[in-house]
Amino acid sequence: MNISWRRSSTINEEVFEEVENQYGIKLPEDIKKIFLASNNGRPSVYVFDSPNAKEHVLKKLLSFNKEDIENVYEAKTVVDNDDKSLFPLANDPSGNLICLKESKIVYWHHETGEVEFLANTFTEFLESLY
Repeated sequence: MNISWRRSSTINEEVFEEVENQYGIKLPEDIKKIFLASNNGRPSVYVFDSPNAKEHVLKKLLSFNKEDIENVYEAKTVVDNDDKSLFPLANDPSGNLICLKESKIVYWHHETGEVEFLANTFTEFLESLY
């Protein structure tokens, strides 16, 4: 994966346990590893395709820091209106979210609530960026 991340902020591993307990989820190890290194970061490679459209843009990883503007906690309250099993990880410039759903990575459309499968793991999703 040849991605460099700009504007990342630091987090510690304890935040994952707090999030898992708060939302009743288990975050995969690859997600934890990526966010420990690149929390809130903007990728150098950011275009991805979904089953229904080409050339979506990954704006940034959301932050596990509550004080950061675009964070997983606020995004979680938004997706909960459509599907409580979604856990947001990243966003695009239009307000759509890349989420964890039942251990898979999906693309949630904010206008329709539609969910599209993207990858089996977050690492696989990031490796698909071009």
